[in-house]
Amino acid sequence: MMKMKAFFRLLMCSVALFAFAACSSGDDDPVVDLSQRQYVGDFVVDQNDGTTYMDENVKISIAFNEFTNEAVMTFYQVKFSANMPVRLDMVVSGITYSASSTEIRISGNRIVPYAMGGPFEEYMITDFVGHITDNKITFSMTCGEFPVIFTGKPL
Repeated sequence: MMKMKAFFRLLMCSVALFAFAACSSGDDDPVVDLSQRQYVGDFVVDQNDGTTYMDENVKISIAFNEFTNEAVMTFYQVKFSANMPVRLDMVVSGITYSASSTEIRISGNRIVPYAMGGPFEEYMITDFVGHITDNKITFSMTCGEFPVIFTGKPL
């Protein structure tokens, strides 16, 4: 009878251990959709003279590379100052990201953007941080010497 009780206890411990191991650790929880996304929103640029410039209804897209955990963001026909003579498309590569079931966190530092056919080293992107949810994107960065904030929503 003693051996039967020991066997039963061992069996119950094994069942409990198996049940505990079968529980999800959260690693398999679904993450937000990483397909290419498009947004529209407003850029607010600190002009470093006590004023700000707002470029409204700017379209951006962001494409995620799940193998490298990097993203490429494209700003379409954007201006960073009222004195800028033209609008331009600007591409920012090498943004890192991490995704959870509710948001994507994006960040980067010392990224040289591309515009008008080449690198814009004098407008290096630093201190890039932000997050994306199902209904909003927000990020801040310094573009050259100008702090920028973008807030937008999906198209």
